[in-house]
Amino acid sequence: MNDSADIKRRNKSIIRKLLVRGQSYSKQQISMQSGLSVASCNTYLNEMEHCGEVIGEKQKLHDVGRSSVVYRLNEAYESTVCIYFEWIQGIKSLTTAVLSPTGKIRYFQVSPFSVLDTDAIKRKLAEALNQFPNTRQIIVGTPSIAENGVIRHSDIPELEGVELVSILETQYHLPVFLANDMYYKIYGYFQQEQIFDQIITLVNYPAGVLPGTATVHYGTVLTGQNLFAGMVGFLDYGMSLEEQIQKMHRPTAEPLIIQASIALISILNPHKLLFTGDLIQKSDLERIRTACLKCIPEAYMPAFEFIHNTDAYYLMGMYWTAINRKDGEP
Repeated sequence: MNDSADIKRRNKSIIRKLLVRGQSYSKQQISMQSGLSVASCNTYLNEMEHCGEVIGEKQKLHDVGRSSVVYRLNEAYESTVCIYFEWIQGIKSLTTAVLSPTGKIRYFQVSPFSVLDTDAIKRKLAEALNQFPNTRQIIVGTPSIAENGVIRHSDIPELEGVELVSILETQYHLPVFLANDMYYKIYGYFQQEQIFDQIITLVNYPAGVLPGTATVHYGTVLTGQNLFAGMVGFLDYGMSLEEQIQKMHRPTAEPLIIQASIALISILNPHKLLFTGDLIQKSDLERIRTACLKCIPEAYMPAFEFIHNTDAYYLMGMYWTAINRKDGEP
């Protein structure tokens, strides 16, 4: 049974998620769109204004009549620091971004590293936290399995087995969340496109490393028991992982891409299969699709789409993860 604190937290979450789009609303508008009573909205908005989370401003609605107070999120109230690391075409990099309460990018930096270890991560985090002392959460993305705060099967050897969440939480006394990069990308795609009634799988093929996928199933990202659902690098291709990585270049990767696509379509039956990564070009999709038709009947084939760049989806997925965690959601 929910107690009053749970109800208050849930109702404030409803109001917050209405305001995160960056628009201003009156209490009456918030009441109509949220389903909460005007009296409840008044109580919650007063509390949120008192702590500085929202700002109330007098404004004439429709330029006529008396002024009414409208509310918006305070962009200066808090910050979320997002970091993610990558190894693309032999180059290691760490991206640091600071997001406002409405997801606006207030700071963005990409730093290359020859050695990308925990010390490098802590240095870049410290720089961002010094500039944004109002940070409330740290959201971390990794091109690996993120199992209970520990990095597993990492493309970056110096991060293998690192208990990153506990290290960062001990260092900075802030809540830290670690997830696979594909989790954030597919979640960001879902939030951006607002597709609630489909199963969508995103497949990423960067050169020289194992591929990854992620699936959103009618609004829920599939994670699995060990948080690596979609790790098609673990499929049996009749070769070792080392041999598979050696083939992760054009054109030798294409047979493996086709095999993985057939497996994903057979097991997940998605509406859409989205392809990204520097091993894939848009012109490849028809050829891959034709090869899949040798095993999958046309009636059960998903739509194939190419996404050139997923960076915006990546950050949006991190942002919405932070919003959900602030509201006590998984």
